[in-house]
Amino acid sequence: MRPRMIKILILMLGVMLINTQYTQSISAVNSDLTGQKICIDPGHGGSDPGATNIEYGLSESMINLDVSYALKYLLEDSGAAVVLTRTDDSYKDNNDRYTFCNNEEATILLSVHTNSVIDPTWDGSMALYFHPDDDDQILARSIYDVMYPLLKASAPDPSNFASFDLDWFASGVLLKSDMPAAMLEPLFMSNPAEAVLLVQFIFDDPYLGITNTGCANLICRRGEIARSIHQGVLSYFETSTSGIMHVSSIDMSFDKKMRNYFVVSQVAIQDDSGYYVPDAEVSVSIIKPDGTTVSISDNSGVDGAVTFKIRSDQVGTFETTVTDVSKDGWVYNEEANTETSDFLIIP
Repeated sequence: MRPRMIKILILMLGVMLINTQYTQSISAVNSDLTGQKICIDPGHGGSDPGATNIEYGLSESMINLDVSYALKYLLEDSGAAVVLTRTDDSYKDNNDRYTFCNNEEATILLSVHTNSVIDPTWDGSMALYFHPDDDDQILARSIYDVMYPLLKASAPDPSNFASFDLDWFASGVLLKSDMPAAMLEPLFMSNPAEAVLLVQFIFDDPYLGITNTGCANLICRRGEIARSIHQGVLSYFETSTSGIMHVSSIDMSFDKKMRNYFVVSQVAIQDDSGYYVPDAEVSVSIIKPDGTTVSISDNSGVDGAVTFKIRSDQVGTFETTVTDVSKDGWVYNEEANTETSDFLIIP
């Protein structure tokens, strides 16, 4: 065999290995989207950069493409066949986009965008649809109801992360698609706190599946966008999932009203890849300063968090301990817990 051919084979093997490692690193759950074909439309491109944030060197078209590639790999890892309306920084008009998705006979169409306004204080999520009487609105709602709380929970300022909910939008991409379609505006790149985080890109080279070391396992803001949309798509198809979960955090706080204290304990559940785990039943025991114990159970929300609140007239040390976490098909790995208990002192 010629030396040049050997080098080519070695390079191909390396690329295959990189892609395998990448897929394994971002695989969240053993989901099954087999039989679903998803058309992802990275908004803007080429001579149409979309919104820009010159101060931070951000271009919407490139953020959209970066996020779309990550979403593509996540959906493929869940078993779906995925196509993109553009795979580089090229211009596509609306006709190019919906025609491509229609010709591919995709099951759904996801148009990925990044929001921007003049007021830099704005931040939050929005999802757009066109056909209100069919699956367009159902698709947008399913994704939004998962995407928004996940991105809010990880936002630089969650208290400022607003819900802009669903809105009707007469986009040609949505109007003339043959399948349910939704346009997603996960957050505002015009917000300086978001812009700082969005500078971190996901891929060094998306074609080889090589992630940037600053966004390993998609733990960066762009990666969080891709993961939240992926989780929303799973919700739309109502895909059953399984995996290994653990307690990622326990946070305690209190409010005083009149003579009573309201002790709040928030527990977050994640899987091994850092995804939030919804609908996990979490049981805790809360020990009051006088030694009495309150046992409570509740289910985690789409952001993987569950909040427990008790009322007490006592001061001193309160302790919250997670006693069990359960969910059908999932394994609770206590050894992976970041923490199992937390303390709060009310002086």
